[in-house]
Amino acid sequence: MDIDQLFRRYDSGERDFRGVNLSGVDLDYVNLRGINLGNTDLSNAQLSDAQLSNADLSNANLNDAWLHNSTLIHTKLSRANLVFARLSCADLHFADLSFANLYSAILMYTNLSDTNLSGAELSSANLNDANLNGANLNGANLNGANLSSANLNGANLNGANLSNADLSYTNLSDASLSGANLSSADLSYINLSDANLSGANLSDTNLIWAYLPHANLSSANLSNTKLAHASLCNANLTKSNLQNANLTKANLAEANLTEANLTNANLTNANLAGADLTNARLDNANITGTILDSLPLNNGRFKSLKIDNIITWEHLNFRSQSEVKIAEELDKRNLLFFPNSAARLTTKKGRENKEPDFLICYKTTKGFKWAILEVDGFYHKPERRVEEQERERDFERNGVRVHRFDSKKCYQEPDKVVDEFLELLENQN
Repeated sequence: MDIDQLFRRYDSGERDFRGVNLSGVDLDYVNLRGINLGNTDLSNAQLSDAQLSNADLSNANLNDAWLHNSTLIHTKLSRANLVFARLSCADLHFADLSFANLYSAILMYTNLSDTNLSGAELSSANLNDANLNGANLNGANLNGANLSSANLNGANLNGANLSNADLSYTNLSDASLSGANLSSADLSYINLSDANLSGANLSDTNLIWAYLPHANLSSANLSNTKLAHASLCNANLTKSNLQNANLTKANLAEANLTEANLTNANLTNANLAGADLTNARLDNANITGTILDSLPLNNGRFKSLKIDNIITWEHLNFRSQSEVKIAEELDKRNLLFFPNSAARLTTKKGRENKEPDFLICYKTTKGFKWAILEVDGFYHKPERRVEEQERERDFERNGVRVHRFDSKKCYQEPDKVVDEFLELLENQN
C-alpha cells in the first residue's frame, strides 16, 4: 500500500489496515492513534516520535524497526516481532506486549510501567534505566538482559528467567519473583526490600551490598552466592539453601533462618543478632567475629564451626550483641559488674576456676549482694547443660546465685531483664 493512500484513508476515518506491507517506510512523527496494523510487516520501518496510542500491532513484524521516543500507550503488541527494535525513551504505559519477541531490543529509559510482558522474549534486551513499575513479566525470558538501574517496583516476575542478567542498582522492592531463575545474575546494590523470592534460584549470583530487608527468600537457592555487606534484616530465609554462600559483614539481624542450610557458609563479622536459627545447618560454617545470640538447638546438626566470636565494648570483650546490650544497661545504672571473667571458688573437686557471664554487685535494702546474670547464648550448648548446672550449683554453694535469661530478650529488652534481675537480687535470701 502506498503510504499517502494509507494517510488519506486514515484521515477519512478508516482504521483497519491489517496485513499490509509497510516494510522500511518512514513514519516518523506520524499520528496514527487507534490504527489497526495487526499482522502488518513494519520491519525496518521508521516510527520514531510516532503517536500510536491505542493502536493494534498484535502479531506485527517490527523487526529492526525504529520506535525511539514513540508513544504506544494502551497499544496492543501481543506476539509482535520486535527483534532488534529500538524503543529507547518510548512510552508503552499499559501496553500489551504479552508473548512479544523483544530479543536484543533497545528499551533504555523506556516507560513500561503497568505493561503486560507476560511470556515475552527479552533475552539480551537492553532495559537500562527503564521504568517497569507494576509491569507483568510473569514467565518472561530475560536471560542476559541489561536491567541495570531499572525500576521494577511491584513488578510480577514469577517464574521469569533472569539468569545471567545485569540487575545491579535495580529497584525490585515489593516485586514478586516466586520461582524465578536468577542464577549467575548480577544483583549488586539491588533493592529487593519486601520482595517475594520464595523458591527462586539465586545460585552463583552477585548480591554484594544488596538491600533485602523483610524479603521472602523461603526455600530459595542461594548456594555459592556473594552476599557480602548485604542487608537481610527481618528477611524470611526458612528452608533456604545458603551452602558456600559468602555472607561476610552481612546484616541478618532478626532474620528467620529456620531449617536453613548454611553448610560451609562464610559468616565472618556478619550480624545475626536476634536471628532465628532453629534447626539450621551450620556444618563447617565460619562465624569468626559474628554477632550471634544463639545456635540452633537441633541435637548436633552442625559438625564443626570456626569461632573467634569476640565483640569489644569499652575495652571489654563479649561473645554476643545481647551481652553488650546488658553491659550497656548495667553501665547506665552505675552497677559494678565483671563480664566473662574467671572466678576462683571451691567445688567438689577442690579449688577451681569457673566462668560467670556477668558477676554483679548490687546494694539492696538488706546490704550488698552478689549474683550472676547469665545470657543464654550459643556458647551454652545443650550437651553442656549438665556440666553447667553443676557449675551453677558450685556458685550457689559459694553464696552466689545464677539467674539465666533468654538471649533474644536480653537483646530486645535489656532494661526489663536488668529490672527483673535486680528484683530477684532484692528478694534473694
